[in-house]
Amino acid sequence: MNLSQPFVVACVDPYPANAMFRVFTVVLGTLLLAPITLAQHGSDGGAQQRQTGAIYKREVDGMIAAIRQTARQNIGKPAGPGVLGSDVLSTAKILTAMGYSHRRYHVSDGPVVRPSLDYLMQSRKADGSYGDAQTTAWVLDALQILNGEGYGEDIRVGHKWLAGQVDKLAGTADKLVTFDGIVSGMLAAVRADTFPESMASDVAQLPRKWLTTNTIDRNVAAAALVKLVACQQANLKLDKMAAKQIQATWSATQEKAFAWLFTQQQQGVFSVTIPMQDEQGKSVMRSFPDPALTGFALLAMQSKPIQKRTANEQQAILAGLNWLLKQQNPDGTFGREVLNYTTCVVVGALARWQDPVTVPVLARAQKALLMFQNAEAGGYQRSDRGYGSIGYGGGQRGDLSNTQFSIEALRASGLPEDHEAMQKALVFLQRTQNLKSSNDFKGKIPHPNKQGESIEAVSGDDGGASYYPGNSAAGYIVQPDGKAVARSYGSMTYALLKSYTLAGIKGDDPRVQAAVKWIQSNWTLASNPGSDPALGEKVKYQGLYYYYMVLAQALNAAEVETVMAAQTTTMVSSEKAIDWREALRSQLAKTQQPDGTWINGKNGRWMEDMSLLCTCYSMIALENCK
Repeated sequence: MNLSQPFVVACVDPYPANAMFRVFTVVLGTLLLAPITLAQHGSDGGAQQRQTGAIYKREVDGMIAAIRQTARQNIGKPAGPGVLGSDVLSTAKILTAMGYSHRRYHVSDGPVVRPSLDYLMQSRKADGSYGDAQTTAWVLDALQILNGEGYGEDIRVGHKWLAGQVDKLAGTADKLVTFDGIVSGMLAAVRADTFPESMASDVAQLPRKWLTTNTIDRNVAAAALVKLVACQQANLKLDKMAAKQIQATWSATQEKAFAWLFTQQQQGVFSVTIPMQDEQGKSVMRSFPDPALTGFALLAMQSKPIQKRTANEQQAILAGLNWLLKQQNPDGTFGREVLNYTTCVVVGALARWQDPVTVPVLARAQKALLMFQNAEAGGYQRSDRGYGSIGYGGGQRGDLSNTQFSIEALRASGLPEDHEAMQKALVFLQRTQNLKSSNDFKGKIPHPNKQGESIEAVSGDDGGASYYPGNSAAGYIVQPDGKAVARSYGSMTYALLKSYTLAGIKGDDPRVQAAVKWIQSNWTLASNPGSDPALGEKVKYQGLYYYYMVLAQALNAAEVETVMAAQTTTMVSSEKAIDWREALRSQLAKTQQPDGTWINGKNGRWMEDMSLLCTCYSMIALENCK
């Protein structure tokens, strides 16, 4: 579903004038004929304020009462005695809405839902479907919300069938419309003066209308109820978002960066500019739309709360996301080079969108990412030092940076934390960590300073992480016995902590505690800590803005509120509690350029001489500082 057109369940006036409408009960009539007051209020200054909590309660109750009453009186062609819809699809929609409504209807509500549930189950096909893909999706949602545990096997089989149908729909004009998708569409339409409590005013009075007409269209009734309840759910989601934003709202620093990013896009697409030769052989700069930069920039732009975006800003974001959808390769990847990196970034942007149109796209991307993992299918054995890792793609050697991006993308695309791919990745993660109790890697590696020679590499024990088992961009520690330890450094240690957390490793695990201890001992925002001083001053600043991003992501994911940073003054060691969110917000505000960008002026390695990339890193970091 396109979020720029969120309300695909339009209601029309379908009522013929020649049928006799039976009188409802006095209680129902009183409920529906009561004056309806919209729940959107103005503040003392006239500005509209969003109503919090449950909205449309009376309207939803009245709608359900009308649907049920007419079903019992056989008005509007119910599919069977007591069945709330006229067919499988309308029945499933009504039940889904009832389950998500403020009343939270359940299978235990007996005769209110039982005839309709029985009717749905009677429509079940041998393959686990309940009709076409759209109908099946709604039935599975209804079964899940009303009795997920009781219908567990039916739901599992149904989703397996549905997954195959979603793949078939990929690339066609047909798209599944789901309850979650409708809620997402409403959230996308929220603005400073537009809230969920006003988004269903066109259908809120339909039951009242039914009292004065002589029939009911159950398809329209189902769509209307879904719309009302979707407004309820959208409002509750806004409540949760607002609660999270109490401590840190959208800041002037973020707005300034967003405004600059907005100037860099063309219909939501960001380009890379590279030197090329023209027809006369002269070197010229040419720009080309780039999925990786577009994905990163849209991920950063989506950090702006949707209710704070202007219509033009939202339109640009949606245009870019729709452009990304069309860039997927037949094998599920995105881009032409560094396929894993590009695919991971695009997955992050699309997963954040939460539109049903992304479901098959993300499913194909997930399969592609899994194929990139260096495991048995690629001839790897557990004893190989790169086992479980993921690199830039195409069978390339893995590394912790690409692996952490991949783990994040896999989880964002729906892969569970206990999937076997995660377990294999943990083997690699442990081998990047300097922790003797869990790192089993040791062996010959290319000598870091002498071409053609090798050196024995072993694990250190400080708890931090390096780029690859036995490989570190921060240098090496050569022990007295001649064996080398790849130095731990900041960005990779945070990448390790983030990956452990996403893979389900808890905070009391010794591996996590060792990483946190390294962070406490090496806390700084002035540089990317851990590099060998012998490599020179400049090395300290390589990957600085990437460091800020993974620092914020890791500490936020691990739910670390304060860092007990080691302090040493006048030969006395102590600890100081650091509010890392406030510290990072302050650091980024201080280093922001006048035009709203960030750039690594001390070390441009790893493309940090690009304002666009450093600005995206910084905006993602700031979003995690809430």
